[in-house]
Amino acid sequence: MIRSAVWLQTFGRAARLFAAVLAVGAIWATLLAGPPAGAVEKLAIAHLYPENLTNNEVHPAMVYFKTLLEERTGGFYEVEIFAGGQLGNEVETLRETQDGVTIQMTIPSSGAFSSFYRKYQAIVAPYLFPDKLTAWAFFDSAFMADFMGGLPEIGLRYLGTMDDGGGFVVLTNSLRPVYSKADLVGMRVRTEENPSHMAIMNAMGASATPMAWGDVIPALATQTAHAQFNAPVVIAAFNLWDVQKYVTYLNHIYNTLNWVVSETWFQAQSEAHRLEILRASREAILYSRALAAHLSIQAVEESKKKGMVVNTIAADDLAELRRMSLAGYREWAIDEFGLPAELVDGVRAEVARIHEELGRTYLRRYAR
Repeated sequence: MIRSAVWLQTFGRAARLFAAVLAVGAIWATLLAGPPAGAVEKLAIAHLYPENLTNNEVHPAMVYFKTLLEERTGGFYEVEIFAGGQLGNEVETLRETQDGVTIQMTIPSSGAFSSFYRKYQAIVAPYLFPDKLTAWAFFDSAFMADFMGGLPEIGLRYLGTMDDGGGFVVLTNSLRPVYSKADLVGMRVRTEENPSHMAIMNAMGASATPMAWGDVIPALATQTAHAQFNAPVVIAAFNLWDVQKYVTYLNHIYNTLNWVVSETWFQAQSEAHRLEILRASREAILYSRALAAHLSIQAVEESKKKGMVVNTIAADDLAELRRMSLAGYREWAIDEFGLPAELVDGVRAEVARIHEELGRTYLRRYAR
């Protein structure tokens, strides 16, 4: 009887183990074998960038994501990429992504995204990141994931942050090289119609001149505006060397793109497929950052060949510009826009912590 009981117990365990193995095998067979006829899940991604693999970082990253996801799910997903604003502007595609019916993913810029998720203005603060490594570590951190944790309440889910045009902006102008705050005095700097950017430029001593991008080139040509700031790739894309002479690594704003997916659609996917979406999106984000950095450097080198003069700012002068811009931004963000002071300070403190931690890690790991 005892031997029989042991045999039965052993057989039961073996049967349960065998059933578990079969279940796992069935799951992976489903993923690898592909969907049954007619069961393909369509995934539409909308973005504003050209359908080009060499002049921007977004479309190539989406093609890479498509390749990874379709391959890893055995063709379960059919990813369709609608580039160049085919399905609408950033606000329109964000709204469609909230619904999740015609568009499931989109990649808005920080300005459009902030209109849907107001607290993101705390990430648009001036001189938030000392370098790209710190920015990337911050965007990939648990802190950032928690920061974006309110998105499901408005129908979206955060997949990650890309560098818009290389992250840090440069200032171009037609008057003089900018080495300190004194060089900005009297300079009319075109900004987006963005109160945050206007407050920052005015605080640094320049005269913020808001206007739509369509008016910028004529304004620079007639010196209605003397300067503008943007990603370096904008210089090459719009031949700004025809109306501007000087390029300064002002680095006061870090431009971002936030990749979001419809929360309703995402939750309707199986757990295995949600994981594959997350894995593929993380790889695509890393790919996009490398592309953006390459295109940024390439644009600056091209501007030099076209006769533009490029300069950086000394540490002491940059510290003074940082102090002035932060004062102007903080007054706007807290007193006018209504961001909680603890949110603004908390973001900056976390960036500083990550920067210090990275430094300690690099020294411990590579300088022993």
